This record gives sequence, structure tokens and C-alpha cells, in this order.
Amino acid sequence: MRPSRPSVAVALIAALFAWSGAAPAQQCSVRPNLMLCGSSDRPLSGLHAAPYNEVSGCSPDGNTQAMLVTRNATIAGNGAAWLAYLNAGGRIITEYSNSANVYNELYGTAYPDGSQAGACYDSPMPSAKLNLANAFWVQNNIPPTPSGSEGCGYDLAALVAGEPTVTALGARASDTAFVNFAIRPQGAGTLFLLEGDWQDTDTVPLDANNLAFLDALIAACGSPKARNVAAVPVGDPFALAGVAGLLALLGAGFARLRRRRAG
Repeated sequence: MRPSRPSVAVALIAALFAWSGAAPAQQCSVRPNLMLCGSSDRPLSGLHAAPYNEVSGCSPDGNTQAMLVTRNATIAGNGAAWLAYLNAGGRIITEYSNSANVYNELYGTAYPDGSQAGACYDSPMPSAKLNLANAFWVQNNIPPTPSGSEGCGYDLAALVAGEPTVTALGARASDTAFVNFAIRPQGAGTLFLLEGDWQDTDTVPLDANNLAFLDALIAACGSPKARNVAAVPVGDPFALAGVAGLLALLGAGFARLRRRRAG
């Protein structure tokens, strides 16, 4: 028996799946701590379902899964440290009225606050979803909050329009030009600009959809890496012929292996 022969078959199988566009599943790093920067009327335990050590502070490190920044947090002077945290795979989630301030501190911009609107029911999940093909919504098919029951915050439309790396993901159902949720990938991490009053307690507790939304923000992997190969269209006869050819090579390899073993 020659051990090198099976490795040829394994290589052919790997080549087949790579050529057909199959990609390995991404794995999120799980860090033990969830950090609250600022204060919250709603305890952190009311904002997530997964088990984390809940810590207070504005200096995230390699053990911080995500940092939630509330309206009364100290933002000034933290830009460089927060940017390093994002680049290293961290997640920052903003709250009512502070998204533009956090963004300006991180990137040295000067976007003013937009107009304020919303029902102020503390619901972080927007009532309208934008850019449904974005990886975040593809991976997290969460129903929107009913119109009139959403949280309130400031409009992010001007910031989104001025920043090509920022993608609008949520808005008000009654006015989809009013952006209240946006995403910016940063290094290995993600900045979530969320204009919602999730730290208030007018609505207690948050319902399952809103908890699922916050859990998705906290555990987000960021945008999946683009594949280096194109997927095989199943209706393309040339693509199917290529797959058939690889299968034929695989079968021939096994046949040779059986003949050698028989001899």
C-alpha cells in the first residue's frame, strides 16, 4: 500500500470544492468580556442572551467581545485606542445621539448631528431594513420592529453619504431616507452606528427580535472575505462538464489505487 495515493484523491476533492465556489465557514472569536462605556438604565444583562463577563469602562482590550457606548460616555480622547481595538477585531456599538460623535473621534471628521425622530420605545432593531444583500442581514434575518414602535435617535444619512466605507442598514419605516443604523468594517472589527435609545427602560424587557439584533451586533464577525474563485452556475453546461471532468479524474485515481493493491 502506498500512502501517497490517497492524498491525491484528497487534493482532487479539495480542488473540486474550491473550484465550485464552496467556502469554509467563518469562525467568530469569542471573548469573555462585554464592556459598557458610560451608564445605562437597562443593565447589560437585559441587552444580550449569551454569557459574558459584564464590565464597565471605556478602554477595551483583547478580552472585550464588544463595547457598547451610551449617550453619556466619555468619547473625547479615546479615538486612537478605539481604532486600535477595532483593527484588532473588536466591535463598537453606539447609542442614541452619540453615533456622529464617536465616528468623528475615530476618524477625525466633523459630521454634525442630524435631525431627531423616532417613537422612543427603546427598540434597537430598526423598523425598516436597508441594503438587504449586506452580509449582516444575510447572516441575521431578523424581522424589523413594527412601525411606530422603534427607538429614537439622530439621522445618519449625511454621514453615510459622505463616507463610502459606511453602509446604511436601517431606517424608519415611515421615512426610509432617515438612516438610524449603519455599519463600517474597520480592520478585523466592526463599528456599528446605532441611533436607538436601547439603554432606556420604557420598554421592559426587550422582545426576542430586539435581543436577537443586539446579540448579532455583539457577536458579529464583520464582512465575510470575498471568495477568490467564482461559484459554478448549476445551469452552465461548461461548468458541469468541468465538474464531471474532475470527478472522472478522481475515479481514475481510485481505480489505479485498487489495481496496485490487487497486484
